[in-house]
Amino acid sequence: MPGIRLSMPPEFAGCDIVARAASGLLAAQRSALAALIDEAGWAAPTKEETGRPRLGEDHCSLSHGGGWVVAARCARPVGVDVEQASERLHRVRRRFVGPADQPVLDAFGDDLDTLCRLWTAKEAIYKVFGTAVDFLTGIEWQHVKAEGARLTALQHGTPVDLHWKRLGKPEEGAWLAVAAVQPG
Repeated sequence: MPGIRLSMPPEFAGCDIVARAASGLLAAQRSALAALIDEAGWAAPTKEETGRPRLGEDHCSLSHGGGWVVAARCARPVGVDVEQASERLHRVRRRFVGPADQPVLDAFGDDLDTLCRLWTAKEAIYKVFGTAVDFLTGIEWQHVKAEGARLTALQHGTPVDLHWKRLGKPEEGAWLAVAAVQPG
C-alpha cells in the first residue's frame, strides 16, 4: 500500500506527516518505514547523540504500531506515536494516567479509546524532547478537544500542540498522536 500524506491543522504548518499501513514482525515494519521515508523523497534519517532522528536541519519522529508506520518532519521539535487500543493499556494504566489527566478523561470518558489517546499523546510528547517528561505529572492539559489539545510539558516549561487522528477503520483502527513545540 502506498503512503499517504496526512492533512494537519494550521498549528502544524511546516510539519509534514506521512503514513502507511504496515504489519508483520518488527523487521517488516522497519522496512515499511524505510520505504515510506524513501517514497516521501526524504533522505534517510540520522541520529542525534540522544538517539532522536534528524532529517538534515529538520526535526524528525518515527513510529510503528497498530498496523501502521508513521514519519514526521518539521522545522521545530516534533514527535509522533501510533498505537492500537489494546487491553494492555488497562494493565499499565497506573504508570501513565494520573490526576493531571482528568481534563482528557472528562472530554472523552474513561475507556480504552481514551487510554490509547493518552498513551500516544504522552509517547509523542516524550519524543518531542527525547527525555524528561513524567508520564504521570509532567503534562498540564489545556484546551482539550476531539482532534487535539494545547498543553505544557512541565519539566521543560514548553507549550506544545497536540493532534489526534484515527488511522484505519473506527472499530479497529489505530490512534495517531502528533506533538510539536508551539511556534514562537
